[in-house]
Amino acid sequence: MTRHIGWGKVILLGEHAVVYGFPALVAALDRGVAAAAVPTPAGGSLRLDVPAWELSVRASPDADADAPARALAAIADQLGLGRPAVTIVAETQLPARAGLGSSAALAVATARALAAHGHKKLDPAGLADAANASERVHHGAPSGIDVAIAIAGGFGVYRKATGLRPLTSPPLRVLIGPSGTPRSTAQMVERVAGATAGSADDARLRELGGLTDAGASALLARDLVLLGHAMDRAHAVLASLGVSTPQLDALCAQARAAGATGAKLTGAGGGGAVIAVAPPDREAAVLAAWKTAGVTGFVAQVGR
Repeated sequence: MTRHIGWGKVILLGEHAVVYGFPALVAALDRGVAAAAVPTPAGGSLRLDVPAWELSVRASPDADADAPARALAAIADQLGLGRPAVTIVAETQLPARAGLGSSAALAVATARALAAHGHKKLDPAGLADAANASERVHHGAPSGIDVAIAIAGGFGVYRKATGLRPLTSPPLRVLIGPSGTPRSTAQMVERVAGATAGSADDARLRELGGLTDAGASALLARDLVLLGHAMDRAHAVLASLGVSTPQLDALCAQARAAGATGAKLTGAGGGGAVIAVAPPDREAAVLAAWKTAGVTGFVAQVGR
């Protein structure tokens, strides 16, 4: 049984600003979603099972169907495959709704598995179209960054106008602290639109774009102190846009106090996860600080 991969992600810098055309620095996680197509029992319709998320749905385009059911139908329709009698069985180590690209990773893995089952050859653009059809169901008007890195892996700078520009850099160790608080990307995008009057001229969005450029240069130079400083400032700007929470602010502060060179929310905010970079001899202290706050963090390699 062939398994098809979609990578999870962290946005190191630039979330929300990327929606307005500014760059974002993104990295694939060393984990994601692996999906395989197997015959549906008794020849039933197209289904999706993700046991780790306690998710089991039948593809349906109906407006009153759950979002995962509509997203699965959207992928199949974009691929032109109808409703084959198969079940997509997916395995994952990603928490859902944590800002780590879980829905995009699932969409990419599902599209790859469905296309392979239907003997349909997909180029990267066709794969992105299929996965983004799912993302629109979940998030409204996503930037496309999650799908791009779920397909490509590695590091990259993403712009809506030009897509993902890969960066060549050794993998980076990042501490990830899932807050345990689910969030809605669409709601956070709407909040930023309200805070900025929907204008790309907002100084905070421009600053986030500039921090992405500085952070990308720091990453390529392996200057984790400068990268950390850019992350700290980015978190402050995102907080001013209304997408942080007291919990996320506290987790970032605890990481810095424990020796991290930088920490910030990652993804849409409003919950989800925080990320931090720290010297190797301070990683355990950061994780211990988060543990005292009730958050079980972990170390991941990004940019593989």
